[in-house]
Amino acid sequence: MGLDFVLISSNKNKKGSNKKGVIFTVLAIVLAVFFTLVFSARIEKPVDYKTGVIETRISILNDYMESFFDYAREVGSITGYSALQGVIQDLNTPPKGYNPNFETQYAYCIRTGNLTSSKTCPGMINKTLTHYLDNLINIANTSLNINSDYRINNINVTQSTGDAFSIGLIINLSVDIDDAYANISDTRLITSIVSIEGLPDPLYLLNGTYNQTIKRTSINKPAGEIGGFWNHTDLQQLYYNHEYRNYYDGISFIRRIKGDLAYNINDKYGIESFVNHTHPAVVARTTDNHSMVDYLFWQDITLPCEAQGKNYIVKIVNDSIINSSGKPRDFQLDDHHRLNFNISSEDAPPVCS
Repeated sequence: MGLDFVLISSNKNKKGSNKKGVIFTVLAIVLAVFFTLVFSARIEKPVDYKTGVIETRISILNDYMESFFDYAREVGSITGYSALQGVIQDLNTPPKGYNPNFETQYAYCIRTGNLTSSKTCPGMINKTLTHYLDNLINIANTSLNINSDYRINNINVTQSTGDAFSIGLIINLSVDIDDAYANISDTRLITSIVSIEGLPDPLYLLNGTYNQTIKRTSINKPAGEIGGFWNHTDLQQLYYNHEYRNYYDGISFIRRIKGDLAYNINDKYGIESFVNHTHPAVVARTTDNHSMVDYLFWQDITLPCEAQGKNYIVKIVNDSIINSSGKPRDFQLDDHHRLNFNISSEDAPPVCS
């Protein structure tokens, strides 16, 4: 009947009906959207509403716990590098000398900013592990209303990181969270890796006559091998770019700090570089029995002439390898390193016989 009414009505009635239809259509859409939102959003609180709040809070606390250990691992690398700078600066402070207690004093520097109870670690103001972790505790309390605390139980320092150009901090860390919804505690061992690149070499600093920073070579070849891996172009890159390579007969970074300078002991983390044989101070110290390998030269270790021993001294006379033209001396190596770089005896004959 309604349909019949629309069909027989006048144009005026049609216009009124169209307006009402539009209005009801809009209202229908609005109501549909409203009820959809109401039911899909579940505006009414469920019976287990409080349980959901507790679970959410505990989830936040667990996430904070994980983040705390992750943060400690990352800032361990940062504070570890700053502490290495402080330790090395202390080596060069009169009276200059190596630090046989490196591991103990380094760990203490990381925690407290001091090398000992009576000696400061240079440059560690607001850079200690304690400082960084205290900041995180305060931020968590202010921003998330999380009451937490931590304990650094121990820091173990190791060279055994699988990489000669870094050292490791094994940090025994406990974290406690005291919250109205849950009390959570955990203790973990975390390992922070600290790069040694860009740091002054203690061997040059204390035994040398000029300073050199540690720069890792881009050459990727097996360490300490004789038999085809290394060549004279590698020696050129190491020498002219003042780079270091991993070499098993070399001296590791930690041993360079401690003054444990024994060489040729198959040290997996040994490193070496080559002194600038044209530097006036080097020229003044060089004899026929010196090799330009850093730990040999700066310790004033002399090796025999050809007829007097197996690992004798040779000189590179081929200027296309190491240019010594017009210099007081040729670049000298021990014969072991000559073989390591696959340099011929014609290009590097004995210095003396």
